[in-house]
This record gives sequence, structure tokens and C-alpha cells, in this order.
Amino acid sequence: MTDDLREKIFGGLFGCAVGDALGVTFEGMDGDESRIPAMSGGGQFNLRKGDVSDDTLMMLALGETYCETGEFCRDVFLRKVILTLREDDTTFGRTTKTTAMLLEQGCLPERVVSLVHTIFGSRTNGSVMRTIPVGLVPLAEREETARQISAFTHYDKDAGECCAVITKAAAGLAAGKTKAEVLDEIPPAFFTGNPVPSVDAVDAVKCALMCFRDGSDYADVIRRVCVLGGDTDTIGCIAGGLAGILWGVPQKWVDELRVKDRILRVAEGLAAAGEKSMPIYTKKEI
Repeated sequence: MTDDLREKIFGGLFGCAVGDALGVTFEGMDGDESRIPAMSGGGQFNLRKGDVSDDTLMMLALGETYCETGEFCRDVFLRKVILTLREDDTTFGRTTKTTAMLLEQGCLPERVVSLVHTIFGSRTNGSVMRTIPVGLVPLAEREETARQISAFTHYDKDAGECCAVITKAAAGLAAGKTKAEVLDEIPPAFFTGNPVPSVDAVDAVKCALMCFRDGSDYADVIRRVCVLGGDTDTIGCIAGGLAGILWGVPQKWVDELRVKDRILRVAEGLAAAGEKSMPIYTKKEI
């Protein structure tokens, strides 16, 4: 593996986490053009400085699954999700909380995702926020893999398609494509209309891609996310992942992350996976 690709892997993971930690301060607020991102915590969950939300925790659970098993194994990933929520479910949404609860009660994963979709709908950005690692490892049929991994928890096909779009963009940037080349490969529909920073998967991905398109560097991309308001932590995680692959992440923000060491371990694992060919994913019973 080249040093450049290794740096892009580290940039992608830290880009997600820093974007999450900076965005969470403004989550749920109205837009405000005067905002300047800072690692300050707070927000609606009253987090500590340098804390991350469920966005990063789910991304790390997926990355760790791959590092430990050599594949995106559903049963391992879902067990990690359950354990994560047991530890602290403060920042998690109802889709993931309900899914984890039903899984702990012994329900089959396929029935769980179908039931949760029927009750709440699952066209939410919860599977998109964790998808960057799929674009950073050597996989055949990467976009289809992203859709399948989305379906581990989100039954909605639009959510799966959003995961495929972000995965393809991340993979292109990791492979050395320019921002313009990557943007040209994204369906034009993701750049139409005004940005709506909601929890809807399509809306969130549109916001993330527009901020990435218009930003001049990592900090500028995250600033554009934060001024939008709304679901700033998730949009920051998605846009930050792409921006981190392309430009890297300011070291001052990396150093302030409380999960820095854990991210380093996952990044090293994904980089090691890049040295060899791995399976696509497995769909074992939990």
C-alpha cells in the first residue's frame, strides 16, 4: 500500500469523526451564517469537548467488524451495535434503539428491519453516516455491498442507494480521482433544489455533497455544514469523511477527539486490509 492511500484512509475516518464532533454542537438548531466550527461539545446532548455521537460510533463498529473478521459480517456488526448502545445510547436515534432492543429479545434481523421500517420508516441517514469504511477497503461490487450493509439496519432502498453513492465517492477519492471527477460520477439529482438538513437519507446526502462540492478545504466544508443547522453531526460526518480523504484533517481537531486512539486502531486495520484481497460481506444470523 502506498503512503498516499494510507493517509487517505486515516483522513476518511478522522474526517468523519471530526465532522461529527464539530457538527454535534449545532445539531437541531436553525441555520446561522456566522458560525465558526470549534471543538466545544455541548449541543442538545450536552457532550464533552471532543466527544462524538452515534455517527462515529456506528462508523467505528462497522470498521472494527471488517478489521476483526476480514469481512462486513452482519452478526458481528449487530452485536457491536448492541454492545455500544448498552454502554451509552444517549445520541442514538429511535431506529437503531428499536432495532437493538428487538435483536436483544431474539428477533431475527430480517424481521427486525422490516418491522422497524413498517413502524417508523427507515429512509433515514443512520446507515449513510457509517458507510465511509466501505469505500476505503478493496472490495468487488463495492456499491452493492454498501446497499446490502445498509439493509442490515435500514430496510429502505433509498437509504441503501445513498450509501452506494457515498461509498463510490469515497472509493474514487481514495483511488486518487479529483473532486471534479468524483462529482461528475454522482447522479445529478443529488445536487438539485435547496439543501434541507434533515434526518432524511436523501436530504442529508444532498447537503453533505453540496457542502463538499462548494468547500475549498476540510475546514470550509465543515463550516458550510454547521451554518446549515439541522442534522449537523450526521451531515458533518458524511461530508467530513469525503473532505478528509481529499484534503486530510487539521491536526488540532484530530488531537482533541476523545476517540482518537480507537480511530487510529481502526485506520491501521483498514490500511492493513488494503494489502490483501478480502471477501465482500456475509449475512450470517445473529
